[in-house]
Amino acid sequence: MPVAVMPDRWGEGKLFAFSGLDGKTDRAHTLVGSAITHPVGIMLHLRPDVKLSFGGALRESDARMILGDAVDTYFTTTDAAGRLRFAFADCGRLVGEIIGNLSVELEEAAGEMGFLELAREPRGEVLRWCLALSPDSAEEASHHAREGLAMDLDGLLEERMRFVGGLDTSDLDEAAGERTFRKCAEVLKLNVRAAEGQIGRRWTTPDVWPHRHMWLWDSAFHAVGWRELDGEMAQDAILAVIEQRGSDGKIDLCQAPEPMDHPHTQPPILAWGAWRVFEVTGDESFLARCYEPLGRFINWLFANRDANDNGLLEWKKEFDDERCRCGESGWDNSPRFDRNIIEDHVDLNSYVVREMQILAQMAEVLGKDSDWRERADSLAALVDERLWHEETGLYFDRGPGEDPSEWMTIKSGACFLPMIAAIPSRERARRMVAEHLTDESEFWAATPVPTVALDEPEYSDDMWRGPAWMNNNYLIWEGLKCYGFEEVADELRRRSLRSIRYWYEKTGGIYEYYDPRRETPPAWLHRKGGVGDSGGAGFGVISDYGWTAAMYIAWAKRKDP
Repeated sequence: MPVAVMPDRWGEGKLFAFSGLDGKTDRAHTLVGSAITHPVGIMLHLRPDVKLSFGGALRESDARMILGDAVDTYFTTTDAAGRLRFAFADCGRLVGEIIGNLSVELEEAAGEMGFLELAREPRGEVLRWCLALSPDSAEEASHHAREGLAMDLDGLLEERMRFVGGLDTSDLDEAAGERTFRKCAEVLKLNVRAAEGQIGRRWTTPDVWPHRHMWLWDSAFHAVGWRELDGEMAQDAILAVIEQRGSDGKIDLCQAPEPMDHPHTQPPILAWGAWRVFEVTGDESFLARCYEPLGRFINWLFANRDANDNGLLEWKKEFDDERCRCGESGWDNSPRFDRNIIEDHVDLNSYVVREMQILAQMAEVLGKDSDWRERADSLAALVDERLWHEETGLYFDRGPGEDPSEWMTIKSGACFLPMIAAIPSRERARRMVAEHLTDESEFWAATPVPTVALDEPEYSDDMWRGPAWMNNNYLIWEGLKCYGFEEVADELRRRSLRSIRYWYEKTGGIYEYYDPRRETPPAWLHRKGGVGDSGGAGFGVISDYGWTAAMYIAWAKRKDP
């Protein structure tokens, strides 16, 4: 399929896997790996990791196409040079060929996720190869690898590139760029999983490695990106989460094909995601499937997340986990949660106000009576009364008492989220934007919006303690549009697009989060205390991350919420 520009960066950490858009996937037994450059190869994540290498350290490449499930590129390494082509045949088999003196070598043959076999077959100047994974036996892996040698590689490459190559890029924003747009589309495709176990439809994951689970708020952001590419896939991303709700209405933080019971939830933004999808598809039957479960979820939050019984809601915090004091909020290690007290949280209440506003809109479309709008107005008034800090001109988290020490006055990206629910007055919104958001010493960075203001003592390059996250930027962008701050909103969108594009073209990845100053490569930023393997739970900043790709696509295709 001839296309003008395809993704073509072999960057450290670039993910490879078979997509659930193309067939069956298996969460527990699947070939999934990350690109490495020293040597050129793929680090297969099979517990323990297994290295598939093609030669020495990368010197240069001339790629025609580098996707998560299909590659056609020329490599020059310290030891060899040649053309490498490969494509996934299914979730357990990678078929490829080499022309030149590149090699293909497998470091180990087994791991917790199954048995590996690498078969090779010289065909004149071409070396055909197939890597196969079997969960059951080395003999089965060998059989599947030998079968793979006979597969039509040209046909597989054509099939795998069809989705990304066939996208319409004629209406992209000039700040986006065709190559990066297609790259973000392949990231979304890569992170789709097929129906499996208790999840009865296609679903999405933030990153097929290391997370692999289906996460609540990630799925809503994914849907907002997917609505620009495939409305049915966007609906699946939302419904797959809703269908895993508990009998009490709770929707867990994450789910998987195998049953799980998680004590936490996550930011309630599914009604927003569903409504954004409905705006494109117009499918009222989809809206009907979302309405009642999402209403029950909001009621569950009011029953279970108001510990101080003052009408405002609080996240459930993990006081004893210094690396993740509030995973439920999605802002795991934010300094907002460093205090061991119960606080009313500005982001949670803003999300819930907006969810109730959208539930009211859904009820109108579906012809149902409801009190969602009145409940939204009541909570919005409480947020405006209790969480607005007049002296600073921002909304903050706050303890239940009246003492000034109850305020958590760290300036963060969460301070602007009341705008998404139209909570501030016009004058308060103007103060927030003019005095803080567009101040270069605070939030108006090369890559906006830092999750902690640049001038705060707590600012660092560690995850939610400073770096910019594109999902939060997207929400702030919508808030700005709500108040008619068109020029600021457009500049936020363009800076975000340019930053994602800049780092993709420079390093080959679409990342979890970014340095606001656009100086430090994303992969070198800290993640819960460390960089790379020393960060978090043994991994650093994730490449080919779902919601960053989704927000890029949404911004590139559409200028209005």
